[in-house]
Amino acid sequence: MTDLLAKSSGETLSLHTKRCLDAAQSIIKTLPFPNDERKTIENDLLLAVALHDVGKAATGFQKVLTGEIATWGGKRHEIISASFASNIEGLHPAIIFAILTHHKSIPSDGISEIYGCLPSEQIPFQNEQNPVWNEMAKEWKDNFNLFCLEWETIRNYLHRDVMKCQDNLPPLSLNPSWLSRTIGKFGQRKSISFDDRLYASIIRGLMITADHLGSANVIPPGIPNLKTFSVLNSPRPFQEVVGNVHGSAILRAPTGSGKTEAALLWAQKNQNPNGRLFYCLPYTASINAMHGRLSKIFGTENVGLLHHNAIAYLYTMLESDGELTSLLTKQQNALALTQIAHEIYFPIKVCTPHQILRHSLRGKGWENMLIEFNNACFVFDEIHAYDPRIVGLTMNSVKLLKKWDSRILFMSATLPRFIHQIITEALEGEVTFVEPDRGKEKDQEILDKKRHRVSIKDGTIDDHYENIIKSIRERSSTLIVCNHVKTSQYIFHKIQSDLPNEWVVLLHSRFNREDRNRIESQLISKNLLPKVMVATQVVEVSLDVDFEQGFFEVAPIDAIIQRMGRVNRSGNRSPANIEIFTKQLNKYNLYCECKGNEHSKSCKISQTINELQNLENPISESDLVNAADNVYGSGYQGEDKIKFEEGFNHQDIRNFNDLLLAGACQDWVEKIIEKTDGMIEVLPFNLQDEYERRKKSGLWIEAKNLLVPLRTFSLKKYPMSKKDDIWIINNEYSNNEGLKDNIEQFF
Repeated sequence: MTDLLAKSSGETLSLHTKRCLDAAQSIIKTLPFPNDERKTIENDLLLAVALHDVGKAATGFQKVLTGEIATWGGKRHEIISASFASNIEGLHPAIIFAILTHHKSIPSDGISEIYGCLPSEQIPFQNEQNPVWNEMAKEWKDNFNLFCLEWETIRNYLHRDVMKCQDNLPPLSLNPSWLSRTIGKFGQRKSISFDDRLYASIIRGLMITADHLGSANVIPPGIPNLKTFSVLNSPRPFQEVVGNVHGSAILRAPTGSGKTEAALLWAQKNQNPNGRLFYCLPYTASINAMHGRLSKIFGTENVGLLHHNAIAYLYTMLESDGELTSLLTKQQNALALTQIAHEIYFPIKVCTPHQILRHSLRGKGWENMLIEFNNACFVFDEIHAYDPRIVGLTMNSVKLLKKWDSRILFMSATLPRFIHQIITEALEGEVTFVEPDRGKEKDQEILDKKRHRVSIKDGTIDDHYENIIKSIRERSSTLIVCNHVKTSQYIFHKIQSDLPNEWVVLLHSRFNREDRNRIESQLISKNLLPKVMVATQVVEVSLDVDFEQGFFEVAPIDAIIQRMGRVNRSGNRSPANIEIFTKQLNKYNLYCECKGNEHSKSCKISQTINELQNLENPISESDLVNAADNVYGSGYQGEDKIKFEEGFNHQDIRNFNDLLLAGACQDWVEKIIEKTDGMIEVLPFNLQDEYERRKKSGLWIEAKNLLVPLRTFSLKKYPMSKKDDIWIINNEYSNNEGLKDNIEQFF
């Protein structure tokens, strides 16, 4: 052996370290901290990076990299690295700690079942007999001469007079309390000051990021000055007001009035030096669309995407870019983009609030927020659309963000008054409220614009089917929105049967990603809309479409407003007809706990019907805002109130400083965040052959695009089997209907 390796690809230890040092230098330039703090971090981080992998010189580890042996028996190279670093006198404990924990968390407490922890039996502390450690140290010293050549090269890259090569591997120069999870007086939380725990977490997060980016051989872009990009040439008065607010704000403005542009003007005004931008939206479809939109303004190199299906969207985007590269290459590129989006890389990130909560609850990689969230701008769109627990957790996190000098903008078409009050409390009153001003002509236009005539019809959509078909024949495009997939499939079949020669489209949540992307792309790219689109609530968030008339099953006022926003969207035509049916076909209520079609007076469905019946046609945007305020005037009630308060008072966020444990994450966070919507993906039985073909071709993203999302509580209704960790559902699937249900047994 002539070179010591860091990677099985053949990359040497010194080359890998250089790439990590280059990545670290670039990250340091983007830190949102004062110059003196940045200089301190630079000094400690670069030393940690230079030292982090020196333990890989051990003969056993080298044999794993060259394929001579399969494993090194669970021995950890980073423990050797931390020992070697302990030769340097006066080294900040954060450096030793970051080196030691850059792959694994601190050791388990021996009580809880915690995965991915350092093996305590290998860690050398003073006055401890450690046979495993002695064996590791011997293997490292066996390659000492080769290591010295690599270390000299690393020292030259570092451009600092740091320790010369020596074969001493002393006990760790680290207080053992750093590695203790116990809540007692000898544990990290009690023995180590908050400032030291915080600083160690920052260095660890930066160390891990530098290692990941160095391994990928990528350098993060700098933080652009948002003001240098053109967002809007002629802003409306309310957009101009938002764009001049210095600090946190709430914006309430109608759908289609330009809230996104207003948010970007606000971000331009409020960006701090090296400040990042997080744009948070409720649904993956709207996130994907916003990613494309912001990429056109700020450049694809500056905008990252974070949600659980991001890789599928990025693959589709790369697939359609016209580049003559293989699908396997595009798959690798999509994976790389997804992975670096989780690092301290993109200065602008589009995500769900769940990604913010993953950090504030200290899930895996939480240390990144200590860098990225500081002095950042956050935009939360339609925050009230979430489960009350998520709203509570988000507001709890907002209080944390405020402490880190972040600025936050909440915006919505129908922000209820009680949510306004919650935001104001979370921001301790330091928030500016903005909405279009009737005193300004251009603002008054959007407030007084009357896009719809609403009529409430007693009965179900099926009761009024004949009139609906008659009206469809008289119009060029019609939107029908049902509350359940089964209802939408039933209505779709009836319309297809009555209009066999017309373009009728079905869209709901039980299409696989491949077909849903295809359908949505057709709707967006074609100049003509289908004669009829039958959809579920997915249309409320995913599509920028403009139908001529609408027929909706009843839903809460905010959902109805979103549905109406897909009819006469621009408001350039005369008011469009909207019919809302007081009863739904499916007996299961999606939006309330009432049984069947009998709703209590306090139910949001009853209140929505009453409010809409009391409005005078045609309806203005102001009418809808007032109706939403009236429906949600009492705020969260019952179970919803309990959920909200659980999130708003969650101790892991509220007591962040006291509970901060450096070098550890909370495994349960992933389960909570990913399972909030209670979804699981299944494979329809008639797609098994195609799924296997794609897998054998190595196209695992395309294979996963065949899976269909299904709510977990629905699983008991369907016969299933499991194969290779994939649930196979015995229902048929078609590319224009999605996962088929037994609609003959509808009633």
